[in-house]
Amino acid sequence: MNRSSAHHLPPAKYLLLWLATALLSAASSSQAPALEIVVPAYFYPGRNSPWVEMTAAADDAPITAIMNPGNGPGNVPDNNYVSAVNAFRAAGGRVIGYVYSSYGNRPLAEVTADIDRYAAWYAIDGIFVDEMANTGPAERLNYYKSIYDHAKTKDPKWEVMGNPGTHTIEAYADWPTADRLMVFENTGAQSPPYVPSPWTANYDSDRFVHLVHTEPSAENMAAALDLALQRNAGGIYITDDVMNNPWDRLPTYWQAEVAAVAAINSTIQSADFNEDGQVDFDDLSRWQSNVALFAAGAFRRHGDANGDGAVDGADLLLWQQQATSQPPVGVASPAAIPEPASLSLVLAGACFSRRRLIGSLTRPYACRPHLRIFPPASPSSRKRISHER
Repeated sequence: MNRSSAHHLPPAKYLLLWLATALLSAASSSQAPALEIVVPAYFYPGRNSPWVEMTAAADDAPITAIMNPGNGPGNVPDNNYVSAVNAFRAAGGRVIGYVYSSYGNRPLAEVTADIDRYAAWYAIDGIFVDEMANTGPAERLNYYKSIYDHAKTKDPKWEVMGNPGTHTIEAYADWPTADRLMVFENTGAQSPPYVPSPWTANYDSDRFVHLVHTEPSAENMAAALDLALQRNAGGIYITDDVMNNPWDRLPTYWQAEVAAVAAINSTIQSADFNEDGQVDFDDLSRWQSNVALFAAGAFRRHGDANGDGAVDGADLLLWQQQATSQPPVGVASPAAIPEPASLSLVLAGACFSRRRLIGSLTRPYACRPHLRIFPPASPSSRKRISHER
């Protein structure tokens, strides 16, 4: 990650600079980043529905489900979805609502109206924007920025996940138009030759998601998980389901996939909020950004170190315990890393943001066709049958 020079930092920021430098060596860089399962839950909730299996697994691994009652929220609230969403979230999962954008051609008012219906009808954690464009011009970026901004007015802690489904330009990440981008959505056979856009290496892994379908075996699934880690993708879902709708059930190896993700995550320290294998100042900045937002529903990537769903002082204490290190040679050391109360005051006074530390490179990338995500086979759905283009 690119960082700014310290020459012009106000005095209040020198302590933060020391922390950033000292803590970079606090943990081993040999650890792999963590993973979160992102399930296109395009199956109707009911008694024996895959929603039941997802809910049972929500305490074992971080899972975000994309709900899709009918190519969006549908025309009326569905009590079966209300029950399924509430049960899944109570078990520790997160839910985001599907809307489609027709690659920037759907009227903006229709997209925002769908978002408003989700907010009114369901207790969810964000929005999933499908059929996302992956090129300019600025007008198209502004279209998606308007969707992003509208979702944040519903709830500032809502996540907005965008799905170009393939390579995209960096502007979609830093405009911003989405908190996370789905940059691979294709068959297992297409996964090995896929090469991520170089600019994605400048961002934390939790900014990117891969969906892999038609992956026939648990052995192949394990290999696909390893590829996701190598490619800086923090969100992953792998299934043996196939076209024409590879998202209408869970994979036959669902339990093995959950167990594999849980095993990978068990190697990560609980205060490694950006899940890069180090407990350092970047994680403290992540905690600071979310401490006022999440009283419930948080994952580790939001700053929840103790797994209680909240981002609070208890998580800061765990960060403090895991991030202690000796100051670099030639730098005067404070007696200790500040206590949580005083550290919070330093952070508030400094108004320090991770975004000010990260530089970016905007390089257009040639777009490739991708697979559209499908709606559920539900009684109320208006089917949008999709195909490879």
